Amino acid sequence: MSDDKQARKGVWTPDLLAEGPEKRRIFIEQRRQYLAPLLAESKALLAEIEADLKEAEKLPGDLPFQAKLRAHHTVRPLEKVVADLEDVIVQLTTYSARYRRSYEELPEKRAVKEAERQRLKELKAGGGQPQIDAPAPKAEPAEDTNPFFAHLNKGA
Repeated sequence: MSDDKQARKGVWTPDLLAEGPEKRRIFIEQRRQYLAPLLAESKALLAEIEADLKEAEKLPGDLPFQAKLRAHHTVRPLEKVVADLEDVIVQLTTYSARYRRSYEELPEKRAVKEAERQRLKELKAGGGQPQIDAPAPKAEPAEDTNPFFAHLNKGA
């Protein structure tokens, strides 16, 4: 952690999340545990409100299906809240995977590629050619000792 920032107990900072995959896993699991009750409560509330609105009587002057459309229109923001809460967990997991690929694995991949480029550069400077792995030569098939089809192999 940088010296100019005060360590805040119980608060996640970018420095803590960058310490390694275990810290990010703990962070995501804590957020999951925090969001799970909110998500369950929101889903239950949504189900109750939808049930209440389905049971509600039509208002005077409603056209056919107008009551259902009004109920759907009324509940849509709460449906979006539930979907967004579910999406938060998915996005946190995506963040962790992208961080791992972009900041932990990428330098290793680049080092391997650079080593390969350097090897090829040295090989070209020495006048050699890069080795290509050739497939293994195929062994001749063993001669069939079965007398029933031996007449077919004589012409070959």
